[in-house]
Amino acid sequence: MLSSPPRLILALDASSSRCSVVLWSEAAPGQASAGRVLASLENEGQTGDAARLPGMVAELLRAQALSARDITMVAVSVGPGSFTGLRASLAFAQGLAGGTGIPVIGVTVAEALALASRAEAGERPLWCALDARQGRIFLHRGGAPEAWEVASLSQPPLPPTAVALAGDAAELLGAALRERGVTAVVTGARASHAREVAMAGLLRAQGQMPPLAAVPLYIDPPRALPPKGGLRPPPREAAQAS
Repeated sequence: MLSSPPRLILALDASSSRCSVVLWSEAAPGQASAGRVLASLENEGQTGDAARLPGMVAELLRAQALSARDITMVAVSVGPGSFTGLRASLAFAQGLAGGTGIPVIGVTVAEALALASRAEAGERPLWCALDARQGRIFLHRGGAPEAWEVASLSQPPLPPTAVALAGDAAELLGAALRERGVTAVVTGARASHAREVAMAGLLRAQGQMPPLAAVPLYIDPPRALPPKGGLRPPPREAAQAS
């Protein structure tokens, strides 16, 4: 029986101010490793830099003498994270997949951080703490992530044992837990990267992780409010009124 050729995975992560893209080659059958990074680009900037994703992907493909048709799967971060970054990267991933007929696989920030911090975390359970701004953090302890006020960090249920922390609010949470007598190891994994998104996406495609739809993982409900003066009437009604 002929084995399938190794998958070429395009991974995208624009969940934070760091926008990263990676081309990942799956290991050939019989090899011990999961695969390797063929090429990688990242850009650190303000929210909205996900608009650079198409150009970054085009640059990676051009440097490897590849085209979008060579990609066999897209893995993309679903959050939680930047509203603009998530929507832009997911829309680009879905558009690329729709044009080439390849699958899109979602990966949470917590899953990517877990892979990035596994050496430091060891056997400890991993909690991911992400800065949600406005005096809050998003806390992912397994299951659904939760929003916590920074002023209330002395209240989260304590872990049954020592815990490892990842994310850009890990230091803050670690200090609060240590004040309560918890052994909290802060890892160096502060923001997710497309490299780990690719690895998690491959594990998901191989059936080693449960399926996850490539849709944004939002913690807060939408905050869009109608205009103070009310909504504008439909164009036909507006024309009749004039």
